Amino acid sequence: MQTFANWIALAETEAARLAVERVADCVCGRRPRRAINPLFLYGPAGSGKSHLVSALLTEITQRSPDLQAVLLAAGDFEALVLSDSGREEQKALRQADLLIIEDVQHLPARIEGIFVHRIDRGLARGQQLVFTALAGPAQLDHLSARVTSRLGSGLVVGLGALAPESRRVFLQECMNRRGLLVREEILAWLIKHLTGSARQLEGAVARLAELMRLHGPTISVEMLAEHFSVEAATSRPTVERIAQRVGCYFQVEPQQLQARSRTRGTLLPRQIGMYLARRLTDLSLQQIGAYFGGRDHSTVLHACRKVEKALAQDIRLSGAVRQLHADLT
Repeated sequence: MQTFANWIALAETEAARLAVERVADCVCGRRPRRAINPLFLYGPAGSGKSHLVSALLTEITQRSPDLQAVLLAAGDFEALVLSDSGREEQKALRQADLLIIEDVQHLPARIEGIFVHRIDRGLARGQQLVFTALAGPAQLDHLSARVTSRLGSGLVVGLGALAPESRRVFLQECMNRRGLLVREEILAWLIKHLTGSARQLEGAVARLAELMRLHGPTISVEMLAEHFSVEAATSRPTVERIAQRVGCYFQVEPQQLQARSRTRGTLLPRQIGMYLARRLTDLSLQQIGAYFGGRDHSTVLHACRKVEKALAQDIRLSGAVRQLHADLT
């Protein structure tokens, strides 16, 4: 069971935890509900969003069992609100004291009107709303401004990628909970080579425990590297990983970044992909251009300079690029 008690405090996620705890106080009557409504949490998969909303549900259930809470995936919202047979579920949706809708990036644009109506009605009657997504409201480009403005009208909190020191804290705590005594060189190797999400790091500790059970506590770094060779390889920045991550962040298919088209929705993500590829890989300008649609080295250089100039002028873009850089390193 996910609770606030088993949440591992980290610098990149502490603001999100504090916000969710404030929501728990709001719902249970210790703070006015308008203090933080809606709450929008965003971050890459495995960063802890689902843990936090599950902990929120657990907290409210324990403190105020009479309150009603509903958790719903955005992809299921359409089927629920349009179903003739789901009247009881629709009633629960309307009457809930707390409504959580996860993965808003999957909300179909065709039901924007219904979704906006649900938000407006919920806020009007004091219903506490919580949303989660892979990206912030401004990056949900497939949704109109009338949706994203409402999603971002309360408190928006991002859960960032873990820095090396936070990876150390997280891994060490997971190991402590399992009673694992690990040598410093083993821990250091994991911190350096496993740069994924908290969920992936937790899974790595489980695999490490099994490895130590089979081979004893004095496993070598070489054995560890062989066992985690796939994860270590996928953690290194490559142009493919960069395109995948940039595409996910900007809601663009990676194949579109490799196309020759210069549509408005792909131009900036493609330029950011080129910029990150130049900074994070050993590829030449010509090789980067070849990957991103067969463009020449001068196009790549122009894209990098344009992004560098924009970073100094656009705070939101600068934050997005820093987030992507952290995710990939």
